[in-house]
Amino acid sequence: MFNVSKRIARVAQRNATLLTTPNRGIKLHEYQAGSLLSSFNVSIPLGEVAKTAEEAVKIASKFDNGCVVKSQILGGGRGQGHIKETGFQGGVKLVDTAEQAGKLATEYLGKHLVTKQSGEEGLPVNFVYLVQKINIDKEMYLSLTLDRAGGCPVFIYSPEGGMSIEDVAEESPEKIFKLNVNPFTGPEVEDLMAAADHLGIPGQRSQLVWLMKSLYDCFMAKDCDMIEINPLITTKDGVVMAADSKVTIDSNAGFRQKELVEMEDITQVNAKEAHAAHYDLNYIHIGGNIGCLVNGAGLAMSTMDIIALYGGTPANFLDVGGSADGDQMTEAIKILNSDDEVKAIFVNIFGGILKCDVLT
Repeated sequence: MFNVSKRIARVAQRNATLLTTPNRGIKLHEYQAGSLLSSFNVSIPLGEVAKTAEEAVKIASKFDNGCVVKSQILGGGRGQGHIKETGFQGGVKLVDTAEQAGKLATEYLGKHLVTKQSGEEGLPVNFVYLVQKINIDKEMYLSLTLDRAGGCPVFIYSPEGGMSIEDVAEESPEKIFKLNVNPFTGPEVEDLMAAADHLGIPGQRSQLVWLMKSLYDCFMAKDCDMIEINPLITTKDGVVMAADSKVTIDSNAGFRQKELVEMEDITQVNAKEAHAAHYDLNYIHIGGNIGCLVNGAGLAMSTMDIIALYGGTPANFLDVGGSADGDQMTEAIKILNSDDEVKAIFVNIFGGILKCDVLT
């Protein structure tokens, strides 16, 4: 899995298609991400995961004042989503009793949650995460990712949290702040203290400094592509806490992060993309009717652009790389042929990279 470039996204939009899984990394569910951050001393709400309605009732009974029941899928916008099979609205809800938690778990488990990021088919809900209710004083946004242009990690944060950061960027770009971090020295305390002022929580400077340093330690130690906390909250008691978190691990570091790789929920991944990843092929399903088999990411993107320019609809991004063998080429063809929407296959191989006898 890998990042989809803006050019691929533009091709997809141009052809009214949808990228179902536009990431290159290994995504963790919210409950997994929270557990990982907690191991680096980041404060998170108390919670447990359930696979059945009966388990949900038992867990919910441990909370005195009800809890939040969160469907677990690898996609955003769960609160505004709906269950495909029943039309039930909302993938995250507050409940007051254990009985209500059990009924809500029944609404979610074994069904598909459709969100703005999942595609029309939705994603299967195999778990629900039951979390304590928190008396929230302020919601903010905080993430740590890679600035590929700057060649360093970058904190992105905003005093506006609990909503799509893309919406904040569009409506109030002045409320988004960035802090590039020198990877050789790590984040400077003075810069992290300034972030507390930007977020409007000067009274919690020391807590925020600790949390951001812990986030950075996790990011580096676990080969993360991204850590996102939305919302980052302060409670009525003045505690800074990661109320909801996402973590994506760089799949290229899988040999170092075997435990995290094993946590990946393959039911959330497009089957063709999972198949391709197994054979070290870079594939992303887009949904057109012209299958693309290309070597080299740049050539693959250009090929898709050309197809779109002349009125075609590329079905996929598929880069077999420069060292593919016969088995990989065979599997690449199988993947394209398994797509019922594909009516033709466009092969564009640069022979100076890949041996032509392998292709034939």
